[in-house]
Amino acid sequence: MSAKPKTQTVEERRDDDRVDLDGAYSIRLDPCDGRAALTCEVLDFSVTGVRLKLPGNVALPPDVQVMIGDITHDARVVWRKDDVVGVDLIDEHHSLY
Repeated sequence: MSAKPKTQTVEERRDDDRVDLDGAYSIRLDPCDGRAALTCEVLDFSVTGVRLKLPGNVALPPDVQVMIGDITHDARVVWRKDDVVGVDLIDEHHSLY
């Protein structure tokens, strides 16, 4: 993978560097409300969170699970703009790296 970490700007509020994937990979997002998991494009990620493009303008509860293969991370939707969401990995000690 040749993705490069994004450089932080003065306005940057994140603690960790993000790796830009521009939708080259997907992950599953479980809304934990009885619906099936959603397959989302990964726009970028860090150790503590991911920015995802949803498969449409679907409703999401605040608490979700990010599913990467057989690994599940408890997560929280921290912002949303249309079909793009920022998700904080609550159990970030299980690093994505």
